[in-house]
Amino acid sequence: MELRAKVLDLDADKYVVVLNEKTAKRMGEGPDGRVEIAKNGKRVVAILNTAKRSVAEDEVGVLTDVAEELGIETGDLVEVYPEEPPASIEAIRKKIFGKKLTEEEIRKIIEDVMSGALFTAEASAFITACEINGLDMDETVALTKAIADSGERIQLEGEVVDKHSIGGVPGNRITFFFVPIMASLGYKVPKTSSRAITSPAGTADTMEVLARVDLSAEEIKEIVETVGGVIAWGGGANIASADDRLIQIRRPLRLDPLGMVLSSVMAKKVAVSSKYMVLDLPVGPEAKIHSFNEARDWEKKFKELGDLLGIKVVGFISNGIQPIGKGIGPVLEAKDVLLTYERGLSQDLLEKGVEITSRLLAFLKKVPVSRARKLAMDQVRSGEAEKKLREIIEAQGGDPEVKPEDLEPGLHNAEVTAERDGKVSYISIQKIAKIARYAGAPTDKKAGIWMNVKVGDKVKKGDVLFTVFSSSERKLRAAMEIAEGAIHIE
Repeated sequence: MELRAKVLDLDADKYVVVLNEKTAKRMGEGPDGRVEIAKNGKRVVAILNTAKRSVAEDEVGVLTDVAEELGIETGDLVEVYPEEPPASIEAIRKKIFGKKLTEEEIRKIIEDVMSGALFTAEASAFITACEINGLDMDETVALTKAIADSGERIQLEGEVVDKHSIGGVPGNRITFFFVPIMASLGYKVPKTSSRAITSPAGTADTMEVLARVDLSAEEIKEIVETVGGVIAWGGGANIASADDRLIQIRRPLRLDPLGMVLSSVMAKKVAVSSKYMVLDLPVGPEAKIHSFNEARDWEKKFKELGDLLGIKVVGFISNGIQPIGKGIGPVLEAKDVLLTYERGLSQDLLEKGVEITSRLLAFLKKVPVSRARKLAMDQVRSGEAEKKLREIIEAQGGDPEVKPEDLEPGLHNAEVTAERDGKVSYISIQKIAKIARYAGAPTDKKAGIWMNVKVGDKVKKGDVLFTVFSSSERKLRAAMEIAEGAIHIE
């Protein structure tokens, strides 16, 4: 059907066109149907919306992203046709009814998610079906490979190592010890990290305080081959790009199908040629993993999937009952890392970084963990690890001479003090994270929290438990309104 275009000054995160209700009815389509719109041989598939008056019967309303993609201007003649649903719809229906998908069906679903042939509602149905019916290991392997193939791949030779933390613990910046230690020992460490989703800072947010993280795949490869390691944002390099799209769809639903979480992590490792990975599994009442047995189940699944993908996974179950280090929020975490290298400020951060590194070193070198731990700690105490971190910072466009005092938090701050004498019995990591986010982190890189106490510390009435920083007085007030009860004293 030939119609005259009417460009609508509206944007969407998907292709959308608008037809008059009568025109849509003649076409046999209704709201949320799919149509193909074409001009001069270029075409896109779009979601159909309908209107009674804003679009005439001989018109098609075109949102700006469709107009830009096809070079459409108001008044242009375009072709609009009903579009049959993609074959992947049948695969999604199959999964909804609890049937196993083939590798080809899973790959087609991911391809259609990335091309836009599958609409958000349809992709959401796939995620929901995976949550309800699960993915077996064959399906998980297939999904991992499809996600890895959806973006750039980085080919590296030699002993390529990596790490991943299940997350949920504020301030857990052990990547800043793992990557430099391993790189200083001659291993290749192409660490691609995420930005924060629900936390006050992701590893990429913290590294961005010190250097560029939006590196291309070519830049990541060059830096790793030159200095041994990198700490980059995976999204900037278009690595396993389908994962970002799936996370966007999962987030509003708050669904994390186990097979999809496994694929999300491992696809990025496959895409950067990782051969060995250490997996941090923090356990705590408010962490993502609540029990030792649950952590063992996660470890088993990751190891099984790793074996099928050619990646050896070494698990490390860690304590997730309280924040790690003192800084929470991008600038404060970066400051904490530098102070720990220079003066040994946050021993818990250093010890965990060394401990998790030693687990992988022990496996690679076939030595006891105690010997691997000494080797890792020696790299820190000799200054070799910090030297390597600063090489990485310079290679990523940052200042290799940056000092902790150069990293200033937000101008506005307020202290939370102890209301009684006693001992710190509990720190709510979820509440601490929420306070930091209310203060503006991670968008405001200078916002966050500086912790002064750990579980078990003795305090006196009036002692500062933590300080909240923000670049905004309003956000600081909002953060302080929820600060009460974050730390329990008995």
